[in-house]
Amino acid sequence: MDYCAVANVKAVLQISEDKWDSELSECITSASALVDGLLSREGLTVPSVVPQVLADATKYFAAWDFRRRRDPVGAEAFWTEANRILSVYVDAEKELYVGVA
Repeated sequence: MDYCAVANVKAVLQISEDKWDSELSECITSASALVDGLLSREGLTVPSVVPQVLADATKYFAAWDFRRRRDPVGAEAFWTEANRILSVYVDAEKELYVGVA
């Protein structure tokens, strides 16, 4: 299951051409699998309803995958942002719940 849409990644990359849609779709599938793997490493899974924060991390991972094929150095910013966003989710999920159930 993909966690974001082509339009989301295009917005991050600031591109509008449809000629990249197929490649972007492949990048989204890879990015979604990457999110699954990184969460699994932390003992977490993606809920059936994908939280916005995971969709955001996925679109930045997909943008990184797309851009690194053309500009590996420039792609680093997308990788950094994706990991920052994902770490917010992981930290929140791993935080001890101290409320009333």
